[in-house]
Amino acid sequence: MKILKRNYISLILLGIIFSLSFILSISLGSVGVPFKNTVQILLAKIFDYGMINIHEVQYDIVLKIRVPRVFLGMIVGASLSISGLVFQAILKNPLADPYTLGISAGAAFGAGLSIFLSYILGAYFKTLLPVFAFIGAISTVFLVYFLASTKGRVQVLTIILSGVVVSYLFSSGLVLLMSLLGERSHEVIYWLMGSLAGYHRFLIPAAVINCIIIVFTFSFFRDLDLMSLGDDQAKSLGVNTEFIRILLLSSTSLITAISVSLTGTIGFVGLIVPHSMRLLFGPRHKTLIPASVIAGASFLPLSDTLARTLPGLLFQTGMEIPVGVITSIFGSPFFIFLLIHGKKKYWF
Repeated sequence: MKILKRNYISLILLGIIFSLSFILSISLGSVGVPFKNTVQILLAKIFDYGMINIHEVQYDIVLKIRVPRVFLGMIVGASLSISGLVFQAILKNPLADPYTLGISAGAAFGAGLSIFLSYILGAYFKTLLPVFAFIGAISTVFLVYFLASTKGRVQVLTIILSGVVVSYLFSSGLVLLMSLLGERSHEVIYWLMGSLAGYHRFLIPAAVINCIIIVFTFSFFRDLDLMSLGDDQAKSLGVNTEFIRILLLSSTSLITAISVSLTGTIGFVGLIVPHSMRLLFGPRHKTLIPASVIAGASFLPLSDTLARTLPGLLFQTGMEIPVGVITSIFGSPFFIFLLIHGKKKYWF
């Protein structure tokens, strides 16, 4: 009972942190907007107050630039976090993440191909970069399942090995494209580092699909609890492990593909957030899933805010650090801590 009460209190605190991160991420940037003004602008928009006594430039900064960017960060952060949680439970591998099946490599190849074709056939292809990246990511998932399937059955080890092989295949293709692009390959490199800027026109359909799949995943929290104990024990309790494994890996791979196609490769979110929440809440997915969603939706926008504001604070410049660099900086020390102090203490 004490653990249950503690978990509810922790979830409430996470919700408060989420709300604060939302306001903070919108207010801070190369051009700061006071917190009070940010709240007034958002309330005016929500309740249709009309114009209030705030400079019009601040309206445009908040509503046209930062709100779409922060919402994209929230959706992608939540999606990568829930995907990492599912991958770690189903594959029974604490190092599994949303890119285990080679999704990032396939998306990167698709993005590189789009940029390459834009120089060969016309700039129009560059506007289709998210579409190419999505097709590359989804193609990778189908290829991995095809290679891992034996007589209609998919084993955990073969999924991981197939993901590694396919990842190397698409990575080699990307290196070839970058070699052909020459000096213009910097566009591919920047995309690989991850960014929440641009492609906001796909935000609403991406948000709808990803939110539906996140809710769908939550309905399997009991099955995830049992599968994390091992397939034999889960089967003895009536869980169709093969079906659920393919179903959940496919659905979370879809939201990962959508996310990476819009933002590029943003590493460590699917590792840092689920492990942190498991340390706080324990192994039960009924609490872990909402906790990971809230934490992921807070962590990525805050990382992006740091990426936008840090260069200005240090060097008085308007440049931005790719958000993937910030998440990697947080991720590496976290895993050093995990290896030294966590080990098997928190894992299933």
